[in-house]
Amino acid sequence: MGIKGIYQEVGEGERVALLKLAAESMEKQGRPLRIAIDIAIWQFQNQAAQGGTNPEIRTLFYRLVRLLACPVEPIFVFDGPYKPAVKRNKKSGRGDSFANAQAKRLIRLFGCNTHDAPGEAEAECALLQKHGIVDMVLTEDVDALMFGCTKMLRQWSPASKRDTTPTHVSLFDTEKMKLDQHGLDREGMVLVALMSGGDYDPNGLTGCGIKVAVEAAKAGFGRDLCRLKAVDKEGITAWRNSLIHELRTNENGHFKRKNKALAIPETFPDFKVLRYYTHPVVSPGESMDEIREKVHLKREIQFEDLREFTREVFGWDYRVGALKFIKVLSHAVLVQKLQALEGHDNADYVKGIAGFRSDLKNDLVSQVRIQHIPSEIVPIDLSKEEDEKIVQARGGLALNSDDEIDDAENIEESTAKRQPAPFNPSARQGVWALEILAKLRIPEVVADAQVVQKAAEKKKQQAKEPKTKATRSKPGPKTGMPAGALNKFVRASKPHTVSTVTSKALSNENEIITSPIRPTTSRRLRMPSPLESRHESLQMNSKRLLSHLARPVQQARLPLRLRHGQGLVCLPLATYLTRCVRFLRRVVLRKG
Repeated sequence: MGIKGIYQEVGEGERVALLKLAAESMEKQGRPLRIAIDIAIWQFQNQAAQGGTNPEIRTLFYRLVRLLACPVEPIFVFDGPYKPAVKRNKKSGRGDSFANAQAKRLIRLFGCNTHDAPGEAEAECALLQKHGIVDMVLTEDVDALMFGCTKMLRQWSPASKRDTTPTHVSLFDTEKMKLDQHGLDREGMVLVALMSGGDYDPNGLTGCGIKVAVEAAKAGFGRDLCRLKAVDKEGITAWRNSLIHELRTNENGHFKRKNKALAIPETFPDFKVLRYYTHPVVSPGESMDEIREKVHLKREIQFEDLREFTREVFGWDYRVGALKFIKVLSHAVLVQKLQALEGHDNADYVKGIAGFRSDLKNDLVSQVRIQHIPSEIVPIDLSKEEDEKIVQARGGLALNSDDEIDDAENIEESTAKRQPAPFNPSARQGVWALEILAKLRIPEVVADAQVVQKAAEKKKQQAKEPKTKATRSKPGPKTGMPAGALNKFVRASKPHTVSTVTSKALSNENEIITSPIRPTTSRRLRMPSPLESRHESLQMNSKRLLSHLARPVQQARLPLRLRHGQGLVCLPLATYLTRCVRFLRRVVLRKG
């Protein structure tokens, strides 16, 4: 509703949790957030509700419960008899009188206030916000901005697609958005509605889209138009000619391109439509004090009448319906009771605070978990509620044998384990509420809970810290290899003759031979024959040997003659032994 495509120009607003706005109001002003709600938009949306008995009014019921649990002080504004007769080329009326009457009844049973506007509800909401009677306006109609609203909320819905509970709203703050600097102030948006089409003239100028209309508004044509009077024919003609000239020539560069094909008739603008935007039918200024006193009047929830309403409209009969009534309302009623506390009023219904948190789903708003007993919060006499009578006949329900009875009992026991525990209105329950609300209304309870929490956190932190013990400094690990440590890994089959140079190198493993020696065929290093030492050399555990030699023999080197080399080459002992083991394995595989 409003101007089609305008949100693409002004933006989608700031997505913020409604609970966060309520917390800021409690912190800055010490009172709940006051919101004027265009109920006509809600009634239109509720028509899409399905399932259950009276889904439209039931949707309103649950929205009221969520609002009162924020906490928010809502004021519901209904359309009046003097709204324009035609809207979007359709006859507009005050809606379904029965639906309005039923909605008003439910709203008043919740202790909320209603207000009948003389004309358009969104125009009246904007007026209440301008006079400070409410803080913000909740509507889906962008016309509220044209009527002078400076803080508008829309799209009360879940924060993400995975969530189902509405928590966030889109906030349009005209001061932060600086719409006036971009030419999209109230007068500029009026021109956009006239050129591209709005509620009262959906067609607008033929061939004029939202982009061209916004460019004309940014050029200041809307501001100049709203300063003219209907009787000033010459001024209107001059304004229209100026707009036509700029559209065709783009002399001052206000448009991205020339718009020669856009025709503006002499009947433009229609001052009747213009007056709907600039002079909507609203309450007179002298009645603002009376309205302020009326909508701020504190009312109490009428529990008995509200219980009968749910029985009559929703079918919440018998004791099970009463239990559902208590369970659904207890959270909102507890918040409303805290909100109504003044001075040193008794708050014995608060049984304590069980925890603190920063809610991720509500923009990290600080909350406390308040313990209470639902039956004390929602004073419904359950003794007057009858149990539902289930008529059982033999046709398919009666049990005939002892085996069937035993099987039925087993089925009941197994299903009872899977189902959650039934709601007990006399047992303690915990609900999350704003921490700032609890600090302002029950500061002693919050202080005691904070002391307990700090003690628990300190104890938990101490349990996490490792206990330090006085220990002696242990001597460092012994390095090096004792003499003869390798003897247990090797068993010699028979002595082998080696050259003089080789025996000298083996006698001192730590000595590195650096002097080159001319190779001779008579002094070649003799490797043990694979067949001679086949059985004895296989007793060697290569893995164990190599792991044992990892560190101590890193510096030990042995001379080895290569087939293609000249002279002796010094290799690490570990490398030498590894090659020997590999060679023996290959020989065994070939011979075996």
